Formats: sequence, C-alpha cells, structure tokens
Amino acid sequence: RMSAAGVDRTVDDLVAKLNEHKSQLSQVEQLLLAKPGDPMLVKLHEDLKKVVELTEDLMKTQTEIKSKEFNAGDRCEAIWTDGKWYTARIDSKNAQNNTYAVTYLVYGNTGEVVMENIRPYKHAKKSHVRAGADVRAFWEADGLFYPATVETITSGGLYRVSFKGYKYKAELSLQDILPIHQENDDQLPEKAVIPDNLKIQATDNQKTKELKKKKIKAIKNKHRKRKLEAATEKKKSNWKSFISGGRKKLKALKNKKRSIFASPDTVDGRVGVIGSGKAMTGFIDRKKHEFSGTGASVAQNPQLGD
Repeated sequence: RMSAAGVDRTVDDLVAKLNEHKSQLSQVEQLLLAKPGDPMLVKLHEDLKKVVELTEDLMKTQTEIKSKEFNAGDRCEAIWTDGKWYTARIDSKNAQNNTYAVTYLVYGNTGEVVMENIRPYKHAKKSHVRAGADVRAFWEADGLFYPATVETITSGGLYRVSFKGYKYKAELSLQDILPIHQENDDQLPEKAVIPDNLKIQATDNQKTKELKKKKIKAIKNKHRKRKLEAATEKKKSNWKSFISGGRKKLKALKNKKRSIFASPDTVDGRVGVIGSGKAMTGFIDRKKHEFSGTGASVAQNPQLGD
C-alpha cells in the first residue's frame, strides 16, 4: 500500500531521475554537433528522448494520485480481485488503513481496494456516442449502468437513451454514459469471483453467514447476467458480420464475368469454347443465279468443278 509519504518519495525520485536524463540528453546533443550523423550518438539520443518522455508521464501519473482526493459518491475505476480495472463508485474511506469500499457500477459487485488500485473515472468518448449507438447508461434507481441505445441527441446536448429490455427512457449527459464494452469484457472469467471478505469463515455467526450468502448470491446473479449480455452481443456482432459478408458476396457474384474455362452447361460442351454444347448456328444455303435470255433469273445449286 502506498501512503501519501510514499507518493511524495516517488515523485521526488522521478524529479531527480528526470533532471539526470535531461542532463545526459543535453550532453549527447552537444556531441552530435561535433559529430553529426554518428550512428551510436543518434541511437543514444533517441533512447534518452524516450526515457525522458516516459519519466515525465510517470511523474504526471504520480502527481495526479497525490492531488486526487476520492470522496464517498465519486465515480472512479478500481481493480477487482481478478487484477483488472472496472468502473466503480466510492462508498466510503477507511482512513486507518487507507482503503476504499467501492461498488462496481456495471455488475453491482462490492469490494475493498487500496489507494493505488483506484484511478479517475472515464466516461464514453463523445465521438462514439451517436444516434443508434449501443452504450451503457446510468440508471438513477439503483445507481448502476445498463445496456441502452442512444435514440437522439437533444438540442441541449443531452443524450436520450432507451434501456434494453425495459420500457424506460432517460436523457443523460455524457458523464452518465459508458462504452458498451468494458475494457475487460473479452476476459470474462468462467465463474463469478467472490471477494475474500465474503467467504464464509468457521468463526462467523449465523447472521454474518446469512448476510454473506445473500451478497454471494447477488454477485453470482450479476455474473450470470453479464455472461448472457456478452453472449448476446457476440451473437449480434456475428450476425451483422454474416449479413454484411453475404451482401458483398452477392454483389460480387452479380458482377462476376463468366470464364471461358467454366464447366460447360451440357454434357456435350467443351471447356474453353464459348457457347459450347449449344446447337450450331443455322445458315440459309446460298444459291448461284443464272440469267436466261428472256431476262428471268434461274436459281441453281452451285456445282463443284464448274
């Protein structure tokens, strides 16, 4: 667990390292002026630039952790017992051991996490929330997020959504909308993960056992629902891909020219001969005309050897 003092030490260490890397980078740049294009110096220069950028990013992250104070009711992202990040809400803070009680807002599970396992909340990107888009939307009744479809965007910039499977609609801000797929949706565990604090112990009294059983049952129901939603979305995606692929193939078949090497239409046909297997074209016999002395023409069949 990282305390506030620990964060301070980390930031101080990063500042010292950043200054050291920048000094080294400056020295390499001076050497490059004397030896422009030197392969070893060029490679070292690029490596040091990357190190400086990474150190600055780490400093930014640690500074955010230091400055961010999470309070009860705040949305965030928290690590679950499977080691992955999920959208959550802070329920309370235990100042003694610097931990937070959280509720995971997509699946309804609860847990207790340390400070370094919490990061700022991220809503859906505006460019991804359009009319007809599938999203997860905030349901005020229980404070969780459910699958929904964006119907339209109001003149005031709100998003009118309809919740799937329910006759309920709402107008929400972008802050109350998540992507339909969570970061870890493709890594859904086969069985529901039960937190250690909910596992029944021999020392638990009957009331505690009943309470834990109720919470475990809720977690399993949420997990079952989550798997069902994931399977439904996968089927929908596969069906869309199938329809799209079928249309493309049909269009290609319509535009396809018949090859001269295609199989003939009849058993008498020959490969490589266009129109093979069909009857021969009929022609009218041409006749030789002879003229009589009276001017009348007489048609005769042509004779060989004339």
